[in-house]
Amino acid sequence: MTHGGTLPGDLVAPRYGEASIADLVPSAMAAVGIGEVNPLSLPPSDAVVVLVVDGLGARQLREHAEVAPFLAARPDTVVDAVFPTTTASSLASIGTGLPPGQHGITGYAIGHPDHDQPFNLLVWRVGCRGGGFDAREVIVPETYQATPTALERAGELGARVAVVVHPDFTDSGLTRAGLRGGTRVEAVGLVSTVEAAVAATRGRGPTIVYAHHGDVDTMGHVYGVGSDPWAEALATVDAELERIAELLPRGTQLLVTADHGMVTVPEDEVLELADHPELTAGVRILAGEPRVRQLWAEPGARDDVLAAWQDTLDGRAVVVAREDAIASGWFGVVADHVLDRIGEVVAVATRGSLVHRDVDPFGGRLLGQHGALTRDEVEVPLVRIGP
Repeated sequence: MTHGGTLPGDLVAPRYGEASIADLVPSAMAAVGIGEVNPLSLPPSDAVVVLVVDGLGARQLREHAEVAPFLAARPDTVVDAVFPTTTASSLASIGTGLPPGQHGITGYAIGHPDHDQPFNLLVWRVGCRGGGFDAREVIVPETYQATPTALERAGELGARVAVVVHPDFTDSGLTRAGLRGGTRVEAVGLVSTVEAAVAATRGRGPTIVYAHHGDVDTMGHVYGVGSDPWAEALATVDAELERIAELLPRGTQLLVTADHGMVTVPEDEVLELADHPELTAGVRILAGEPRVRQLWAEPGARDDVLAAWQDTLDGRAVVVAREDAIASGWFGVVADHVLDRIGEVVAVATRGSLVHRDVDPFGGRLLGQHGALTRDEVEVPLVRIGP
């Protein structure tokens, strides 16, 4: 299979409808007998568990096979995260079965017509650097993303559906927008999460379970891919999955995947946007994250902003207008109501990161980053455990 779109060098566009994480739940529905679309060719089973190991790219798993011998030794398929390759967009795509252009969760942080600060879709807050206010009452998640999720559709078709989440995220805006449907099961830590997911498959009838674990992503952000803490987190996941594989109920398959991969960005590859006035001139809202920026311009300034970013970032980012990003298929087919949720200018890093100390949490200085369209960020594993 080949990636879509036309991009320079090592950049690739997601394979929506063919081999992307948006195809996971629709394929799982077909596997348990309640759906007809099965692009991932999952075999028939009574129950499917989708376990998202946050931040585990296919290339990282392959390059560090000695850290995760159980997962690395199993046959796997490479599937694609969505664009931007960031948790909010990807988890919404898994839950809804749709690309970002359809569900409208189009980034980590985006512009909103009623506010002049970024709207952070991961934590559902309006404001910079983790400040601002909880937006769940003024930007109601179920209204902002009103399309029925794949999890909801599975329940309506007769499946038992469970969503295993940390208590902090049970009622989060992102959960309500992209992962609603079925029973929410609270679990803390890897062992509890995996055991709760497997326990939810016990019973009669077709079953689909979603679960998420975040330690690999956290260690990658703080210490970098391949660091000792990152490797320890991955090794712990691997050992737990080897243990639980022996306990899977008959007829249950466990799909291990991720929401995105990750790259390590050394300090000398970080560009501080605040030190480049030509990159902030005419910008009304600076959103996105360090590896992919989405910009909303002051009235009449879009073309000047586009030209300035293209000139200054030549060689370190692909910078395009909104209409060109859409035409290239990065977001999948884009619904009319989603158009304004994509930046008027989109800058995708090809190397390093684009940070702003007054906008980004931690000043954007985390070592591990993601969001762009390199294979390290786009390609994630799909490892099937079970019958």
